[in-house]
Amino acid sequence: MSRDFTTLSSMIKSRWFYHPLFIFIFSLLALALSLFLYIRSYLQVNEALQQVVLKYNLNAKQILQSETWVLILTLSLLVSVILTGLLIIFIYYQKMIQLYRLQQNFINGFTHELKTPIASLQLFLDTFTRHELKREEQLRYIEFMKRDTKRLSDNVSRILQLGRLEDRNIQTEFKEEDLVLIIRNFIKNTPHLFEEGKVLFESNTESLKMQLDVALIDMLLMNLVTNGFIYNKSVEKIVSIKLFVQGKMATLEFIDNGIGLEKSEHKKIFKKFYQIGKSSKGNGLGLYIVSNIVRLHKGEITSKSPGHGLGSTFQINFKLG
Repeated sequence: MSRDFTTLSSMIKSRWFYHPLFIFIFSLLALALSLFLYIRSYLQVNEALQQVVLKYNLNAKQILQSETWVLILTLSLLVSVILTGLLIIFIYYQKMIQLYRLQQNFINGFTHELKTPIASLQLFLDTFTRHELKREEQLRYIEFMKRDTKRLSDNVSRILQLGRLEDRNIQTEFKEEDLVLIIRNFIKNTPHLFEEGKVLFESNTESLKMQLDVALIDMLLMNLVTNGFIYNKSVEKIVSIKLFVQGKMATLEFIDNGIGLEKSEHKKIFKKFYQIGKSSKGNGLGLYIVSNIVRLHKGEITSKSPGHGLGSTFQINFKLG
């Protein structure tokens, strides 16, 4: 299937008349012209028969059908059905092309994400085997290698997370848990995620008991926090987590000082494989995974941003009780 899409893509680029939009418009024009010619021919024949009836004083009911306009209306309805079918096929085709391009971008980005740390590890291992290094240098290189293995581990984890969430038979473990405690423990137990910046947490409640799957919530926290650091060019990268309860609603916000979002991106960022900008660091899965976790918890997630370069806010709303 990938080969077929590649061939199709090259055809579209090389010859404009292979473009689906041109084919769709041409098909519509051909169908409309056929309908026009048929109706005009039918009316001409009908008019000629009327003249024959008048000239020879024949019984009009035996020659002319009273359902002329009914037939025309029926034909028009059938053509409308055909046009609707063509439109649906065209939209589906465009969605398939868009998905293919997103998949290609994901494969290219993910390949880069795998090859870079592997090449780096290979270089460090070669250095260890070919040279006698001082203890300080060994520790420094080992630290670099640990970062590369973490990067590999994170990418593999994303793929495993995606597979788990898209499994229709996913086994969730919802229990009454304290969301405040989960967030505090996450920040305490994963300091390696925040080496590039700072994570702040504030809440207007000391405890919030909810029906939660702890593993999924940890996954959500990891993806949103790392997302705030990946798409961030600030000197001091900051992700603020805010939890506040009002009435029967709990709101969890993730506010970063990153690259921000354009208005056109707000509806796209939660789609699978979609990446903000042309960054090679992300893989287009983080926010898609987050949106699925929120859905499993029967919540809603939205994004806000003043604009490009002005940071982003991801807001999750959970109903209580």
